[in-house]
Amino acid sequence: MGQLSSNPSLDSLLSDAVASDYESSGADRHTSPIIKVLAAISAILLALVFIAAVVDKRDQSAQVNSTRQALIDRIKAADKRVAQAQKDVAQSNVDLAAAESAHLAGTSLGEQAQKRLEVLRKATGFTELSGPGLQVTLDDASNSGTIPGSDISLGKVRDSDVQSVVNGLWAAGATGIAINGQRLTSLSAIRNAGEAILVDYRPLSPPYRIVAISQSADATAGTFRDGVAGLMLEELSNKYGVVWNIATLGETTIPAASSSVNLSGGKQ
Repeated sequence: MGQLSSNPSLDSLLSDAVASDYESSGADRHTSPIIKVLAAISAILLALVFIAAVVDKRDQSAQVNSTRQALIDRIKAADKRVAQAQKDVAQSNVDLAAAESAHLAGTSLGEQAQKRLEVLRKATGFTELSGPGLQVTLDDASNSGTIPGSDISLGKVRDSDVQSVVNGLWAAGATGIAINGQRLTSLSAIRNAGEAILVDYRPLSPPYRIVAISQSADATAGTFRDGVAGLMLEELSNKYGVVWNIATLGETTIPAASSSVNLSGGKQ
């Protein structure tokens, strides 16, 4: 058999390919450990950064919770002070009324003055008021919420709604009104503060029970229902699901206002 002839070009190509593979394998053997070490170091650094972020987040959360609890404690303490102040004012009013009765009794002029003071107290809200009562109840819709990306609330009772009801009751013949047990005076303010409704700067929670005293609860209820405020409530109920109703209560007593100090001014 004859000997295969050698092709110089083919031999050269094969020789270059083998040399290239050898050099590449050698380079991989030398650089692979370094890359592995760098990758491990990178992974460790990433893990440390992640752990630090988690720890920092927990610290921030703990700080927020601590601040929130401190605010809650301050609010509770302030509520206790306000409640005690209201009791002191109520007792002072009782003592003042007793002193006035003792001082004015016994003379016709004194009795006339006492009757006049009683009429003024009833008119201004600084004495208990009894008589035929009715109650308008307002509550947020069951699916109330806020339009995404805005501060517009749907289905939530707002301060303007409560103001409209109060004004509607005055117009319908109410002689005295209390909201959730908070007596209104000629200087009472009804305002919004975030999600809360304030009456004389005291926050109230729904449902809002607006109790009115009048000479005829049935007549006042009918006039209110057919008036602007009643029609407004019907629209709020139909469009936004606000819950409301009106009912007569029979003989009812609403409390005296706790304080005559109010700088906001104006009947709502």
